[in-house]
Amino acid sequence: MRKKIISAVLSLFVSVSIFAQAPNYKAAQKFDAPNLSKLIGTTKVIPFFLKNGKYFWFVADEPNNNTSQSNSTADSIGNKISTHYIVNLATGKKQPLFDKQQIVSELKVLTGEEVKEKQVMYWATFSEDEKCVQVKYGTKTYDYNFETKKLTVQLNRAPLKKIASFNVSSDGKWEVYSKAHNLYIAPTANKKEERQLSFDAEPYFSFCVDEKGDYTKDKAYPSNTKWIGSKYFYVVRRDTRKVATMSVIASAITPRPRVSTYKYELPGDKDVAQYELYIGNADDNTFKKVDLTRWPDQQLEVVTTEGNTKDVYVIRRKRTRDEMELCAVDLATGNVRSIIHEISKPFINEDFFNVAIIKAGNEIIWWSDRSGWGQYYRYDANGKLLNRITNGDFTAGKIISMDVQRGEMYLYAFGKKAGINPYYSMVYKVTLDGKSEQLLTPENATHQVFISPDRKYFVDNYSRIDMAPVSVLGKIDGKQIVEVLKPNVSQLYAYGWKNAESFTVKAKDGVTDLYGLIWKPFDFDPNKKYPVISQVYPGPQIETVWNDFTVLDKYNNAALAQLGFIVVAVGHRGNSPIRNAAYYKYGYGNLRDYAIDDDKYALEQLAQRYSFIDLTKVGIFGHSGGGMMTVAAMCKYPDFYKVGVASSGNHDNRIYNRTWGETYQGLAQKMPVNQDLASGLKGHLMLVTGEVDENVNPANTYRMVDALIKADKDFDLMVLPGESHSYEGAAKSYFQKRLRAYFAKYLMEEVSAPKSK
Repeated sequence: MRKKIISAVLSLFVSVSIFAQAPNYKAAQKFDAPNLSKLIGTTKVIPFFLKNGKYFWFVADEPNNNTSQSNSTADSIGNKISTHYIVNLATGKKQPLFDKQQIVSELKVLTGEEVKEKQVMYWATFSEDEKCVQVKYGTKTYDYNFETKKLTVQLNRAPLKKIASFNVSSDGKWEVYSKAHNLYIAPTANKKEERQLSFDAEPYFSFCVDEKGDYTKDKAYPSNTKWIGSKYFYVVRRDTRKVATMSVIASAITPRPRVSTYKYELPGDKDVAQYELYIGNADDNTFKKVDLTRWPDQQLEVVTTEGNTKDVYVIRRKRTRDEMELCAVDLATGNVRSIIHEISKPFINEDFFNVAIIKAGNEIIWWSDRSGWGQYYRYDANGKLLNRITNGDFTAGKIISMDVQRGEMYLYAFGKKAGINPYYSMVYKVTLDGKSEQLLTPENATHQVFISPDRKYFVDNYSRIDMAPVSVLGKIDGKQIVEVLKPNVSQLYAYGWKNAESFTVKAKDGVTDLYGLIWKPFDFDPNKKYPVISQVYPGPQIETVWNDFTVLDKYNNAALAQLGFIVVAVGHRGNSPIRNAAYYKYGYGNLRDYAIDDDKYALEQLAQRYSFIDLTKVGIFGHSGGGMMTVAAMCKYPDFYKVGVASSGNHDNRIYNRTWGETYQGLAQKMPVNQDLASGLKGHLMLVTGEVDENVNPANTYRMVDALIKADKDFDLMVLPGESHSYEGAAKSYFQKRLRAYFAKYLMEEVSAPKSK
């Protein structure tokens, strides 16, 4: 018996030595986002194409290694050097937009002064002929020709065109504006002949851009009006006078705390925004409201088009979010005709929905997931289906560019190419008749593409979580011209940083693939056991599983892992519109809980796959919807999720955004709230809120606090004065430090330490 006892004691200490780890705060600080940001520069090219079709320019930042700054701008950004580049589209030749040494030398000659680099300012403001940019030294501005590299005193630069203060007709004869929230029109040549078009406007029932301002008739203000041609105009007016308000208190404001009150619609509200469309005729002096009534509390959205001066196109949406209709309003008569009527149960995918009116209204490009996958369709002016433009088991995404004359459009597609991660965006050129398509970005990566206005060239930024980014210039036929930018990441890796690792597991149904990422300590030892923390966000509009090369992830997961944790982020059914309709709409009617079982099952699979994951020590954290999910998961599975940090969570969706709740939960179903789960909490939970959050009002967190108090539960609460939904500056840094310390204390130090009896 004595030998057995000694053996058990030895086993206990062996177990403690293998499992117990001291949190590595030094490593977490080293790989904190602010420190990593110093080691990486620009990772994507954002091109600005010149109108002449010959060049594009962009700005790139690089870490400052005290190397030559001869072609950089005068000022570094933080500890980085910013350089403007100009690229010849035809040849791919890249050069600094400003040759700094040459410019300084010429300035010395022109001025006779000892010019210092820091005294020169550089502006990427192009001349009318797009051959020169601006350089300023002292009180003088110079034109710098980036082709000839010559500097001249600016004498004949055309003055900037005056931008009209208000909405002016295409022929410049009329302008429309607002006074005391009402709408007025006047000839631009004689403002004294103004005519008042409306007489019932007031704050929150306004034609003014600022619908709540305290305005009088003494001064004119911009209106929401849009012109179609030279005589017709339209405007959408919202009536939010009856919409109720919410408030927040900024307690750190001096000398007295300040209350901010704002309009905010809640799910199921009786009084919500009402929409009206008005059309006007400047020549005939008419202004009338269009009868677009179809559904109670419907929303109206105008779809812009080019070339059609006879109609204004409007989408009216049913409040249930599962039905909408495209209509055309005759500008001369106000008559309304229905063109396309769309029904998609249980709700329409507004994240990907798109419509384009082309050929002066004779054809319409329409996105729908009616087949179970998001695809584009082509209709005629009367709503007759001409053909499907895209077809297959994949999601057609955003239209990047369209060449109507050639009958082609360029778009992103997800999950179309076999063997490629379905979240990677690939770019295709497709014909509008649906008969031809071409993949322009074949690399096994996710792509961000910019197409030149003449559709002859494109800039492609592509990368993966495990592949450093590359930016290339190509012809529109897909042939690559040159590599424009390949960021230097050598400092990053030399510093000890490592990429997150991707993985795939099954959803709780055992069939659906879920994609995720793992962050490990950079001194990872596969023979050790590590606590695991799930960073969560349930969507439904996005998954926080990054697919491109990501150093500074939003949640700072790399730094958290360095304490000695395995950090996991995984998608869940109902989490993203990128997948098919069934995946995206899985969580409808179960807004609080739908993602939890998939998250738990994913962690269980990973623990079976990797022996270094200790499933007895599971943490969870998230922000906003992720904060809501954190609390719900800890209360539903208290013996699984032991420690959690929930920041700015919408714990009570009854007091969160109306569109969110009515779209994803539904009008007819009861809204589940986290307060109902409070009695299930066992672990350590820290709730966090910004006190002036007008997105997820702090009342969400305080209601959860109230429920936990009534359930007699221990918890921690942190309120960040002056912070809104996104934490910034010192508050952000403090919050992240406290989050890491919380997990270290309760998931590592306290749990791992042997307890005395």
